[in-house]
Amino acid sequence: MALRNYITHPADGSLEVAHVVGGAIQVGATAPLPVTVSNPSTTPAGEPFSVRNAGFVEVDNTTLPILSVQHAGVGTLKMLLRQLEVYNDGQDVAFIDLVVGGTLTGASFAAVDPGSEFEVDTAATAITGGVVIASLIVGRDTTRELTGDLNSALLIDGTAPGPVSVVVSDEAGGKKVAVCAILSWLEI
Repeated sequence: MALRNYITHPADGSLEVAHVVGGAIQVGATAPLPVTVSNPSTTPAGEPFSVRNAGFVEVDNTTLPILSVQHAGVGTLKMLLRQLEVYNDGQDVAFIDLVVGGTLTGASFAAVDPGSEFEVDTAATAITGGVVIASLIVGRDTTRELTGDLNSALLIDGTAPGPVSVVVSDEAGGKKVAVCAILSWLEI
């Protein structure tokens, strides 16, 4: 199977196919590709917000919600998730789940920002229920993130779905993880 790379001609902007042969780029013209253009006025837009842990949270042989956001007001929750990033500074592999609608134990929510309709918690000690909508495995001294898939797939639009929580699990075995998370979204 041939690998095709498309480039534009610097003189007239026409689309061309670039092939690599013997270490050199071979360029040949091609027919225009079909393009789908979305109307910017229909693209979800809103205020961007981001929250993170104040420091690393150690998790040892358990499951712990380390970062949660929920709608602070009344009415419909409209949140377009943009990014989940997790850094593991621990000694073991961290299993990360993004959970919607779980019940938190020991949560203490505070306003994200005066312009935000959401509030954040980093004090919860347990979570039950909810639906896992994304998962990551983060190795030792490693950062992992979800961006594009979240941006296109996870519009949370409901009257009371519950919090969106970053949940860390560390398997039994004597080693622990130390995790920091960032969650970013648009309020639409």
